[in-house]
Amino acid sequence: MEQLTFYHLLSDITLEEVFQAYFDCRRHKRHSMAALKFEANYEQNLINLWQDITAHTYHIAPSNAFIVRHPVLREVFAANFRDRIVHHLIIGKLLRLFENVFYEHSYSCRAGKGTLFGIRSIYEMLQECSRHFTQDCFVLRLDIQGFFFHIDKTILFNKIQTLINTHYHHTNKEQILYLLKEILSDNPIRHCNYQTPIENWAELPQSKSLFFADTNCGLPIGNLTSQIFANFYLNDFDYYATSLDANLFYARYVDDLIFIHPDKNFLHQVKQQITDYLKSELHLTVHPKKVSLQHYAKGFSFTGAYILPNRIYPSKRLQKTFYQRIERLNREWKQQLSPKSKTILIEKTRSTLNSYFGILRHFNC
Repeated sequence: MEQLTFYHLLSDITLEEVFQAYFDCRRHKRHSMAALKFEANYEQNLINLWQDITAHTYHIAPSNAFIVRHPVLREVFAANFRDRIVHHLIIGKLLRLFENVFYEHSYSCRAGKGTLFGIRSIYEMLQECSRHFTQDCFVLRLDIQGFFFHIDKTILFNKIQTLINTHYHHTNKEQILYLLKEILSDNPIRHCNYQTPIENWAELPQSKSLFFADTNCGLPIGNLTSQIFANFYLNDFDYYATSLDANLFYARYVDDLIFIHPDKNFLHQVKQQITDYLKSELHLTVHPKKVSLQHYAKGFSFTGAYILPNRIYPSKRLQKTFYQRIERLNREWKQQLSPKSKTILIEKTRSTLNSYFGILRHFNC
């Protein structure tokens, strides 16, 4: 007990805060093997973690690296459960700070501003720009090539550090900055556990893998911190985009950028300005094959929806996954089932269909 009191005096991050971060972290992962292993002796594990943080001896453990194929082929680095607790601790401290400066129409990883909120907001922008679909307006869509893997971690850290030094007034500022440095200086490819055969990485484009990222660039997909930090990385760009013209409507979901304006020529000019800004200020490149400029009446896709005048349809990808899920359920129902298995499958079918119906009721379909 004397040891705990000694460490408590050294630290502005309390043991109680580490425990709370653990409870937040395990909320949806309690039955995973990593969470169960940690929980077997979680009190001592958390005390040890807290002591490492206070003594500045905390280091990142190896991540689990694997390839996922749905909804798209991508590389994932799943952090060690102990490190995920630290991620929740950091985000718990800084999330309000981020939310206070985030651009209103960036929709990624924000409470109350998910994909459906983004779809409705963009539809309203389209209505306003076209005077309720009575006048011409045009939609420019851009995508950043290999976004997560080209984020410059030095630029990112400087941006977060400036935000903390300006707006974070708690006494644990130095501990927070220390943890941020540990997270951003870590390169998971140096010490990862492969959960997928290494040859599967050959299917990935080099622009979508940390193994081919430039030095000190790239955030691992799969971490809570990566999602929030990536959103913040583009925050200054969000405000730059909105300053280009009073009649310009702009929104973003991760690295999917939407610009709406009544003048097509203006959007042509803006495209080059945007490309130059992203390259010079953030070291990012607009994907040359994912640029689209068209009249709004033709419709366009955005985060699982296809937006048209007076109606919003589910995207082709959403429709495809729904049909595939039903086909899979049908195959399961054709099997010989015991009464217990049939009861389980009934619940599985009901929950699956209700989940999709809950999404589809927001569309005109």
